[in-house]
Amino acid sequence: MDLVLNNPFRVLGLPATASTRDITKRISDLETFAELGKLKTYPLDLPSLGALDRSLEAIKDAARKIEQTEGRLFHSFFWFRAGDSVDELALDSLAAGNVDEAVELWDKQLGKKGTKKYTWRLNRGVLRLVRANGGMLDKDEMDEALEDLGFVIDDDLDNSIQDVLSGNESGLDRESLWRRVVDEVVGLVQSSAGTPYGKNALKIVESFWSFPAEARDYASSKIVNPLIEEVQEAIKVSEGLRAEEDLEELKAKNQLGKVEKIIEDLEEVLGEEDIRFQTIANAYADEVCACAVKALNNFKDPKLAMSLIQWADSLPSFSRVKSRIGENLEIIQGWVEEDEEDELFGELVKKLKVDVYTMTQASNMLEDMKRELAKIKAKVGSTDKRYITISSACAHRILGFLIDTVNEAQDSFSSRKNLTDLQSTIGQATGLTRKLLLLDLDGETRVRVNKNLETIEGINTSVTAAVTVRANRASSSSNILEQIPVWVWIVGVIFLLSMCSG
Repeated sequence: MDLVLNNPFRVLGLPATASTRDITKRISDLETFAELGKLKTYPLDLPSLGALDRSLEAIKDAARKIEQTEGRLFHSFFWFRAGDSVDELALDSLAAGNVDEAVELWDKQLGKKGTKKYTWRLNRGVLRLVRANGGMLDKDEMDEALEDLGFVIDDDLDNSIQDVLSGNESGLDRESLWRRVVDEVVGLVQSSAGTPYGKNALKIVESFWSFPAEARDYASSKIVNPLIEEVQEAIKVSEGLRAEEDLEELKAKNQLGKVEKIIEDLEEVLGEEDIRFQTIANAYADEVCACAVKALNNFKDPKLAMSLIQWADSLPSFSRVKSRIGENLEIIQGWVEEDEEDELFGELVKKLKVDVYTMTQASNMLEDMKRELAKIKAKVGSTDKRYITISSACAHRILGFLIDTVNEAQDSFSSRKNLTDLQSTIGQATGLTRKLLLLDLDGETRVRVNKNLETIEGINTSVTAAVTVRANRASSSSNILEQIPVWVWIVGVIFLLSMCSG
């Protein structure tokens, strides 16, 4: 914490409220001691805070820093002032190395009711700055230090001018003063190890709440503007990559993900109502949306488009940009659903369009369908309406072929009287119809299959009986077909009528 540890007043061994006369004399004395190679110490050296450089060069540098009015007042905000006996006691504790004791003294006085000396708050703030920078930056200590410093600058600047400059404001620019204080604090935090205030120390803007409004705005602009520019640059890069139609970069979000955290931090610090945030957030989300549209229109990749548009939808956006993202989300969602449908059911749809000419083909097709249906079922579940619908469609496809085949077999039997062929066709049709009932079917399809199965099983039984009769009477009749009962053919006709009507 160079601002405190190498503070000009510390180098000179003086409180920040030392008079011009005392400062001039001390500079002269220390230069003489330094030229003689002698080391001089003072109570306000406060060795417990860290090493002190009191070389001739350091003395001259200290004198230069507080030579002008503004420099002297500026550095006084980062060193101790002996305002009263409480400050003297606390500074004695510091000189003895009792840092916690000094803090407790100032805390106790500031916690009491009644009038409070502004130097108590300032001195405590300076000490907290030192403790905040003991290695990794301590955010809690830094926040409390800035709270103290802000109150003093906002509420007690006149008192400081009186105590440090004896009321002489010649050459003092108050705005320049607090700007310099903000610059130093921001620079300190940005250069510190660790990032408790986020990228570029953005969140420290919130810690300037006790400073004058103008100082808060200045701190905000100083930290926020570079981050906004970084997001704007990322958007330009993405626009260039979109123009180049680089699919791999698009899959990597056109490098826009690198600045997403900045958008989050800006929203947290500035709030949604801040016009600066709304503007940059809209530009960022709109570019992500443009990437999604690119993925859909140019690369025909609904899944990539969906991931990008969902990302855009999750980002803060406002007004027309928000509406545009919503509209594109709906459009891309439709494409994705269609793409998913094709991926899920595409193979089965193709099979449903394949012509079938033999029972063997029908059997093989049914097995293929069952394998595809099993895959779909594993993905969407047995109760999914789309799954039930296409499973029923498969049953209708096979059943339709069976109806046509049995009708053809009936026609063939009428002309050729070949009972064996009829038996084979009916038997295979019976087996395939039974397998259809193993599919997950809607109610109407299951009723139809059951109805036809019941009839075909009866026909199969009758035809099998007829074949048996023929075998038993083959030796006693030249026309076994005449021995098939008439009811067999009647039932056959009923079966065919039933299948056709289904």
